[in-house]
Formats: sequence, structure tokens, C-alpha cells
Amino acid sequence: MEWIRRMRLKKALFTMTFINLILATLLSVLSFWVCLELSTKVSSHMVEIRINDDNLAVKETNLAVKETEKEVSPRAAMARNILSALQIVLPVAYFVTAMMITTSLFYRLKLKEPLELLARGASRIMENDLDFQVEARTEDELGELCIAFETMRRSLLNNNRELWRQAEERKRLNAAFSHDLRNPVTVIKGSVKMARRCLEQPVAQRDEAGKSASVKQDFPDTELLRENLVRIEDYTDRIRRYVEVMGSVGKLEEVQAERAPAAWSTLAGELENAISFIVAGSGIRFVFERFGSGGTICVDKNMLFQIAENLISNGLRFAKRQITVRLFLSEEELSLEVADDGEGFPERLLKNGVKPFQKGVEDSDHFGMGLYICDLLCRKHGGSLTPENGQTGAKVCAVLRIS
Repeated sequence: MEWIRRMRLKKALFTMTFINLILATLLSVLSFWVCLELSTKVSSHMVEIRINDDNLAVKETNLAVKETEKEVSPRAAMARNILSALQIVLPVAYFVTAMMITTSLFYRLKLKEPLELLARGASRIMENDLDFQVEARTEDELGELCIAFETMRRSLLNNNRELWRQAEERKRLNAAFSHDLRNPVTVIKGSVKMARRCLEQPVAQRDEAGKSASVKQDFPDTELLRENLVRIEDYTDRIRRYVEVMGSVGKLEEVQAERAPAAWSTLAGELENAISFIVAGSGIRFVFERFGSGGTICVDKNMLFQIAENLISNGLRFAKRQITVRLFLSEEELSLEVADDGEGFPERLLKNGVKPFQKGVEDSDHFGMGLYICDLLCRKHGGSLTPENGQTGAKVCAVLRIS
């Protein structure tokens, strides 16, 4: 019955109905012929025998036979009536049975298993259980429905995992944000205490010390107060930039890729010009290479340029003499590779992957969010971000899905 399972629903129902109707027709013809033959044999026993009056011996014998036939004739008539009724009833019974068998077989072979799979899957989804798989075992419409159901389940599972990942990522962001803010806040509090101490010093002491001090030399506490105020201003600005970075990350998590058609040659030229503008004045040599050819591709231009700007800005901080940018185009992906000739990524960064607030240099003034933002944008575009160390320095490959 595997050939029936591989058929479409309409074709399978038509085929099964046709086969069963053919069988019912053959059985009906056979039953009609058998009943007709039996009816003919029964009728032959009901023929009356005429008696010859000239022969008395024959008359007596025929009278005996006639008396016997009179006793058999009612049974034969009943049998003939039954056979006549069967010629009508049996074909009807065959066709009704054929339709019942067709319905039963169609349900068991084509409907039962897929419907049970879909029902079990729907029940598990209602219980928030997505850890299962719906296998399409037929190639008909219900098989396609099972494939669509499985696609929906995978989409729900991926969405749940993404939500869980975002929740865990937000927890790590908050933890890292709190950790990195602790030092600036501590410094600000200490500076405020020092400034308050300077302000609370008696005026008489400051005047007396001012008389003995040089005219060109500021009062020491005044100089200390100025240093503390400058320190407070620096760390306040640092906190402001922290808040701006966190705000931008929160907005980026809600952004969706808006793909639009763009000419490949025009896009590559605009990207090269934008990167040249960023590199200009840095004293770093810039090399741009592109591979692949195409007419029009669908890509979120803003995301691509933002990724490129972040990667170039990150590379300029570590490059010694040169930054190389390579743009690759394939049928399904657009890849942007940025390489520098610096010291390369530390092993801990390559081991842990791209994380928020993860810096290449611990004493850097940057927050370690550039690669994380690029990774977030790549994933929004269906791609990925891969940092690695090349032969001459660090290398980052951003992949955007364009199909």
C-alpha cells in the first residue's frame, strides 16, 4: 500500500474508489450469473409432464410423477423468487460494502497517522513543550501540512531560544554595566569627599596660609579641589557614555532588518567611500577589495554601514600601519571582512566569543561593546560575526544573509 501513501489525497481517493467499484461490479456480475443459472435449473424441475390416455400403465406412472411434482413446485417457486431478489440485493450490498471499505482504507492509509501526529503536536505546544519533531511520512497535502507544522514548531522553538538568550544577555549586560559603573561611582564619591573637606576648611586657615604662600602659587587645597572637580567631570562623562551605549544596545535589540534592493556595484562603491572617510587622517593605510559580481541584492544598507563603521573604528585602535577590507558576494550571503596588522585578539576573547563589555585591552577607555553591537546586527540580518586572529593581526568576518 505504499504506492497509495505516496499519492495525493484526491488521486488516492479516486483510485481506491475506482478499484473497489470495479471489484463490486465484477462480484455483482458473477452473482447475477450464478443466480440466473440456479434459477434456470430450478425452473426445469417445474415443467409439467403431459399424460398419454392411450397407455394405462404410463398414465399411472405419470400420475405418480405428477403427484410428486405438485409437492415440489412450491419450494421451487420460493427458491426462484429468492434468487430473483438476490440478483438485486447482492449488487447493492457489494457497492455499499465497497464504499465502506474505501472510506475505511482511505482514513487508515491517508488520514489517521498524520492527524494523530498533528493532534499530539498541538497538545504538546499547548503545554509549552516544543522539544519534539513532527515527521512527514506521506507526500500528499497532509504531509505538506506536517512539514508546515514542523516549520512552525522550529520557528517557535528558535523564537523562544532567542527570547531566552536575550533575557540572559540582558542579565549579563546589567551585571557588566553595574560592575563597570562601580569604579567610576567610587571615584566620584571619593572626589566629592575630598572637595567637601577642602570647602569645610576654616577660612582663617586658608587666609593665613595664603599670606605665606607665593602670589603665583595657588592654595594647595584649591589645587586639590580643582583636580577633584576635573576627575568628577571625567567620570561623569564616562557614565553618560555608558548610559548612551546601553540605550543604543536596547534600541538595537528591537530593530528588525529592513531589506531593500540595492545595486551591487553601487553599494560596494558607497561602502568603500564611507570607510575611506573614516580612515582619513588616521595615518593608517586602507586597502579595499571586493569579490563576486551581481546585479541587485536585498540588504539592509543601514545595518551594513553601521557594522562596517564599528569594525573599522575598532580596527583603527589596534592597527599599526594598514587595515584591509574585503567584501564577498555569494548567492545567499554578503560577507564583510576587516583585518588589521595589530597584536590580534586575546585568547580569552576568542575562547569566550563575542560578549558585551569585553575589551581587547583592559585599560582601554572604550567599553568593549563594538563587536557585540556588530554581532547583534549580524544576527538581526540572519548572519553571524566571527572574530579570529590572522597571520598579521586580528580579523573579523561579518556575514549577512541576503536571500
